[in-house]
Amino acid sequence: MQKQNYNFFILIWSTQTLSTLGNLILSYGIGIWIFLQTHRALDVALGITAFYLPAWIFSRMVEKYIKLYSPEKILLYTSFCGLFLWALIEIIRNYQQSLITIYFALIISGFLKSFQVPALAIFIRKYSKNNDYQKNISLFSLGNATTALISPEIATVLLKVGNGNINSLLITNIISYFGIIYVLLITLKIKNIYSKEENKEQINPTKINIKKKYPTICILIVFTSVMSFCSNLTYESILSPMILSRSNENQTVLAIVNSFFGLGSICGGILLTKKIFTIKNPYTVFYLSALISFLFGDSLMALGQNCLIWCLAAIAATIPMPFVTAASNMIVYQNASVNDHPKLFTQINSWESLMIPIGAFLGGYLADNFFTPLISRTNNLSFLLEKVVGKTEGSGMALMFLGTSIIGSLLSISGFFINKMISINKK
Repeated sequence: MQKQNYNFFILIWSTQTLSTLGNLILSYGIGIWIFLQTHRALDVALGITAFYLPAWIFSRMVEKYIKLYSPEKILLYTSFCGLFLWALIEIIRNYQQSLITIYFALIISGFLKSFQVPALAIFIRKYSKNNDYQKNISLFSLGNATTALISPEIATVLLKVGNGNINSLLITNIISYFGIIYVLLITLKIKNIYSKEENKEQINPTKINIKKKYPTICILIVFTSVMSFCSNLTYESILSPMILSRSNENQTVLAIVNSFFGLGSICGGILLTKKIFTIKNPYTVFYLSALISFLFGDSLMALGQNCLIWCLAAIAATIPMPFVTAASNMIVYQNASVNDHPKLFTQINSWESLMIPIGAFLGGYLADNFFTPLISRTNNLSFLLEKVVGKTEGSGMALMFLGTSIIGSLLSISGFFINKMISINKK
């Protein structure tokens, strides 16, 4: 990568990371604010749905415009719209503090996010040589992990300062957009990074059949969707209630475990960014990393009944995730035509996003109405399950982690061998 391009890449990475931090601070705070307003977990789940569902609903539109415009333009337009949206919400909230207004803003914000995710993937490819893919993808993973680690603490402080009001969160999020907007505006104006001719080359009106043209990538899309579903079925939905239930409602234990999730992702990102580990075969790394996360992370989370084991589980679950992200992007970069990248990355993001609200809703329902009653019964099956996950409050939720560990591990192994069979048939 030329030094000039690399400097631009680092500027985009740093300013986009700051923008992501602002978004995460706001989203975390909004979740708390919604619950404090209604005291209903369902309303929080509706907020999650409002944010993630647009990526799936508008996936065809996203594909079209991701092809039509350069990634720099997409990032600039969506950042401008995000800045305008939340500034408008801040103004409206001075006159009316309505939950419907927040839901509407989350829908629009999710719509903008559905453009940014594939655009960032294409941006990384555009400014990376083949031997830089791993490092540059991991830089964004490292940035995301760091923001995920510190955003809850910042959001909590801002909420306390504002006496439960989210105005300070909105202002923080609005400020976070200025960096990336400024960098893109100045750089595009001075260097004229893209041209009409380049945009025309990116437009490919021919429809592609992913199953026929890219069967291994089709399996990748299915598997990343399953991973997203399992993650939101357990970690995002029932992790906090399970740990609180099994630790006598010790919030300090929950905070420590959550911090180890962020630390694990940061460690994984550092390993890849510094090239301590080099991805030579993306397919193998993808399925092996997923297997490690499911086999050790989920199972330790299920079997553990103290802070130490849960922290080890968090590390085991999250260190492999930057490897999964880097490997999945590299699979698309190395095996698909550049013209097909917008469709493929949009499909990956849209199906992952669809699984988030489904998993969030289903996780709480299954925990309360199936797994907890199942392990509370007095029969041979319940007795056997109690021997495995223990007989404490939250054992039913622990059983769900054990289930995702077994299912996810089997799917990881199956995906690896199916991919091997497809590769052999091609040869």
